[in-house]
Amino acid sequence: MSGSKCYCVAASMMVMVRFGAFVLLVIFIINDVKPAIRGLYMRRTMCTVLTSSFSSDTVSCECPGEMRRGCRSSFPCLKINVTFVGRHRQNLTGVLVDNQKNMGYRGDQLCSTRPCNKYRYHNVNRVEDFQRSVGQTGQTFSCYFDPGDQTEVFRQVLDANVWAIFHYLFWPSFAMVFSCGCGCFLLGKVNFEEIQTMDQRFR
Repeated sequence: MSGSKCYCVAASMMVMVRFGAFVLLVIFIINDVKPAIRGLYMRRTMCTVLTSSFSSDTVSCECPGEMRRGCRSSFPCLKINVTFVGRHRQNLTGVLVDNQKNMGYRGDQLCSTRPCNKYRYHNVNRVEDFQRSVGQTGQTFSCYFDPGDQTEVFRQVLDANVWAIFHYLFWPSFAMVFSCGCGCFLLGKVNFEEIQTMDQRFR
């Protein structure tokens, strides 16, 4: 294989790396950065369980890491209602959610925990364990709320620090810039070799 062809193959690989890094960046922003930024504004309070019950319907979900295979599963929807002291020292009622990465659901999709293993019985066990842990009526424990949206209360906050957000954004962006630079360099080498080849032919 000639040098120019090698450079073309390498440049094509850099394009694939850049595309993969872009997709990864979008996934990180949706799944990790947005919840992490929201976690920075969470305030700690105390929650007391009012009710803990299962809805009549199960919730369907796509198994993480198994989406390419069309893996779908389901879990029972547990809804734990709690009271807590919110913004301005008001006594409020909200739905307890295990962490802020499971935020934003409404209606029948608003469940206190959302395990999605491809084996449904694993999901059932995890939901029941969560209920035994923090879903007993009258139980009190520390929790977190977002002053901007107090409809949900969170049992724990994940990756809510500036360094986690930095790493989620920096490494895919670095891969995109690095692969772009390498691709431009390799294409420049291809053009340079082609010019040299044309000069040799006309001599």
